[in-house]
Amino acid sequence: MTSRSHRRKRNLLETVCVTFVILTCLRVWVGPVSANAQRRTTLPDPAMQRKLQLKELKRSNEILQDIRSILTSGTLKVRIEGADNTGTDNKRGR
Repeated sequence: MTSRSHRRKRNLLETVCVTFVILTCLRVWVGPVSANAQRRTTLPDPAMQRKLQLKELKRSNEILQDIRSILTSGTLKVRIEGADNTGTDNKRGR
């Protein structure tokens, strides 16, 4: 190959690389291609979020009241067993 052929290939490669770098910089600077994607997303509704939180809070309070009434009025049978830390299925005395 001749020196002229090498220069031509090198110039072509440099042009491609510079073009790629410029296009990449423009893409980063401009941002996302689709500006419509941001318009389509819905914004959170704070009022609806508060309503849902209040609903869940009321449900939690109902459950806690049920637990409290069971604990204050009922008789509980509690069985305490030791933890099996050996990893085997060892049942003592059963």
